[in-house]
Amino acid sequence: MAFYDSFDVAVCGGGHAGIEASLACARMGLKTILITQSIDSIGRMSCNPSIGGIAKGNIVREIDALGGEMGKLIDRSMIQFRMLNKSRGPAVQAPRSQADKIVYSSLARHVVENTENLSTLMDTVVDVLTVASDVPLPKDSSGSMEAGSIPGEKRSGSSYTFATQACRSGMRQKIIGVVTERGRIIPCRAAVLTTGTFLGGRIFIGEYDAPCGRLGETGAFGLTESLSRLGFTTGRLKTGTPPRILKHTVDFSKFELQEGDKEIVPFSFDDEKIERPMVPCHLVYTNEETHKIIRENINRSPLYSGKISGVGPRYCPSIEDKVMRFAERNRHQLFVEPEGLETDEIYLNGLSSSLPEEVQDAFLRTMPGFENCVVSRPGYAVEYDYVEPTQLFPSLETKRVAGLFNAGQINGTSGYEEAAGQGLVAGINAALYAREHKKLCGPICASDSSFRSSPASSEQGRFMPKQVFNSDELKNFAEISANETESLSRKLMETQKGFGFDSFEKIPSYEPIVLGRDEAYIGVLIDDLVTLGTKEPYRMFTARAEYRLKLRHDTADRRLRKKGFDAGLISKAQFEQMNLKYQKVDEALEFLSKHPDAENPGNFNCLEWTLAQEDFKYRYYIEKQDSRVAKMHRMENARIPLDFDYSKIVALSSESRAKLEKIRPLTLGQASRISGIRNSDIMLLMVYLH
Repeated sequence: MAFYDSFDVAVCGGGHAGIEASLACARMGLKTILITQSIDSIGRMSCNPSIGGIAKGNIVREIDALGGEMGKLIDRSMIQFRMLNKSRGPAVQAPRSQADKIVYSSLARHVVENTENLSTLMDTVVDVLTVASDVPLPKDSSGSMEAGSIPGEKRSGSSYTFATQACRSGMRQKIIGVVTERGRIIPCRAAVLTTGTFLGGRIFIGEYDAPCGRLGETGAFGLTESLSRLGFTTGRLKTGTPPRILKHTVDFSKFELQEGDKEIVPFSFDDEKIERPMVPCHLVYTNEETHKIIRENINRSPLYSGKISGVGPRYCPSIEDKVMRFAERNRHQLFVEPEGLETDEIYLNGLSSSLPEEVQDAFLRTMPGFENCVVSRPGYAVEYDYVEPTQLFPSLETKRVAGLFNAGQINGTSGYEEAAGQGLVAGINAALYAREHKKLCGPICASDSSFRSSPASSEQGRFMPKQVFNSDELKNFAEISANETESLSRKLMETQKGFGFDSFEKIPSYEPIVLGRDEAYIGVLIDDLVTLGTKEPYRMFTARAEYRLKLRHDTADRRLRKKGFDAGLISKAQFEQMNLKYQKVDEALEFLSKHPDAENPGNFNCLEWTLAQEDFKYRYYIEKQDSRVAKMHRMENARIPLDFDYSKIVALSSESRAKLEKIRPLTLGQASRISGIRNSDIMLLMVYLH
């Protein structure tokens, strides 16, 4: 086992969350490494070849407003665009695009590999190394912090308290490095876990199952056990994907054509227009014969045979679930979607299945146009581990381990957009944490201050070992024991002493970016996760946002670009351009207030006039919502100390006290949103806080 170059931030996973997290950290000037099982798979679309949709499109525009990359990637790879809900109000309209998934992934990799301060490493993280801080963990009602609850050796004579001992003693831990499957120890100030469906992943196709996070790609094992040793509660979730069909074996004349919109609205506020070749999608329907074959073979589905224990997504059921749960329906709509301009594969949206391959072949050929179809990749279900998200702060930093952030499906969400939004927030906050850590603790090692940051240099990405450890006893890194983890933590700290990184027990203080529920769908998403938790894959909808009139997709830049500018992800030119745009919008709004029925006088462009018209049309509703937001802000400004002793409030019910101690809300507003907490509980809290 070898100790390699140190980094400010290590991002573990190269999916949509990992891309945003690593780019944010690097662009904020932090020395960052993206560790992924396959560099060729960076930004790969595991399931549907599309970005956006109801609420999801809003998230993509919010990511762009903050300085993220997803909006730019889809603008450069889209092959069809549609504005959903055009006949309804602007609050529920949302952009959605089909993507050329090969181009999307290629562009994502290109951006990652050509970003200053960012290195990539093809490996798998199997363990996190931590040390106890001088900050106690507030006890929750579960008693999980009692001595002896975490396996490991008894306290050694070392002057440091290590991870397993920290769990026993009730001290918050602090990350100091990660361990990879091939035995690399990579010291870091902060780490972001973006593991997707690979964390303990297992795929199912009928009677067949294999330890994979995606068909043909092995899962990531060992990390779940590492997190469990640190005291985290984990669970299992499930998702699925449809079969892919070879386009030349399908008769498109039997499908219903679905063209895209002529007018294309870019996802990125920095892109004025999209000039790319566009292609149509198609509609097709299942029928009674399709359903008959599925029902006759339902006992061969791992969803119904008991092989899968994880909970699946409520709003994206498999075709087996649709047929069995909605037996009264004689057909289900499917979307035939192209996967790219240069691939022969097509995607069947709405036909997720884990039935055996021969059964999939049979029911596919019952549908018009698919009589002679050839399946290139079967549909399958994938089960994976996740970490209960109530163990996170709203910054997405874990409560148990300082400097460790989680984003994406590890938090129980589904969808590329939800993952990317979390990745961006986690990346920004990991960078802020690492920046303050550097001020507090100094350089991690001698090479820390002399890092070469030119993106394409021959030196970047080469990690020369500083010290080699005996790894004879660590042949299977997916099964690193608690004792071995403790030993590695001790060795890692000893190698760093003398380089100025001696204040291991200190946790840096930083002001994280936390998006409010009135500021962004990303804020709603994260608040729901950390306050309510989830027992099934979480998907964003407009109905989850109580202030959705303020969260229109076309105003994301006005809401969030200042935050991106303050973080260093938005340039001064971009910020000034946005200010000029809304200066004109406000002028147009003032003009409309005096001349409600007037046409555009000519001194406003189409976008400025449209934005002003929408604000003017819904001004009374927005004013009402603003008053509710003001009340909410008063609650959010009432802070609750992390170590607040809820046992002092005798009038609190035991159920409410248990929930408050488990979640540890940071504000009265967050406390009021915990399921089961009553208004009377909040009033009691108010009295004690003031």
